Amino acid sequence: MRTLLAAILFTFALFSQAEIFEAWDFSAIDGDVQNNIALFESAKAIQEKAGAHVEYWQHDVNGENVIAYVIRFKDLSSWAKWKDAMLTNEDWLEWIAEEWPKARPHLVTSYAMNNLLDPTAGVDVTDGLNVSYMSAWEPSANSNTMKLMESIQRSVAISDDFGIATNVYVNGPSGVFYIFNMGSSFTDLTAKLEARNASEAWQQYWGNAQIQRAGQFVRQAWITRVAVD
Repeated sequence: MRTLLAAILFTFALFSQAEIFEAWDFSAIDGDVQNNIALFESAKAIQEKAGAHVEYWQHDVNGENVIAYVIRFKDLSSWAKWKDAMLTNEDWLEWIAEEWPKARPHLVTSYAMNNLLDPTAGVDVTDGLNVSYMSAWEPSANSNTMKLMESIQRSVAISDDFGIATNVYVNGPSGVFYIFNMGSSFTDLTAKLEARNASEAWQQYWGNAQIQRAGQFVRQAWITRVAVD
C-alpha cells in the first residue's frame, strides 16, 4: 500500500507541471469522419478562444472507426482554469444546448491524461507528427506502478536513441500507462520501430521484461491525425 501511495503521489506531483489532454472519442457520424469535424469546428473555435488547443485524431477501437477530439493544455492548472471558465462561457453553453444532443449519441468515451515523463512538454507536443502507435499497459500481478514506470522509462530512453518521439501518459491513479510512439508518417515511424526492435539494447530490454514482468498488456492502436483545411 505504501509503494502504491508513493507512486500515486509522485505521479500527481508531475501532473501539476506537465502537459495534459482531455479527449472525447466519437464513432463516425453516418460513417463519415468529416461529419464529426463539421459538427465540432464551431466547438473548437469557442474552446481555442478560451485558451485550449484542439486536435482531431482517428483510430480503431474493437474494429470501430473512432474520432478523438483532443483538447490540450500546458499543465493541470491551465486545464482547471479553462474548465471553470467554460462553466460560465455563454457561447459554450449555447453550443452545448444546440449541438451536444446531435453529438451525444455517438460518444464512445471521454477521459483526461497527463504527460508523465516530460514536464516541459507544451500543447505543441504533436506538431509535425501525424501518426502514432499507442500501447497501454498496467502493472502485472507481481508488480506495481513504480516498477512499471521504471520499465517504461527504460523503453522510452531506447526509443529516443532511434529518433522515436515518445510521450507517456497515465489516466489518473488507475495504474494504466499509455505509450505513444509518434512519427511524421507510417513509413517513418515503422522504419524507426523496426530499427529499434532489432537493436541489441532493445532485445536485451525486451528479453528481461519477459522474465521480470513489470507490466501486462492492455491494448494497442494505430492512430492518425485528421487534417482540417
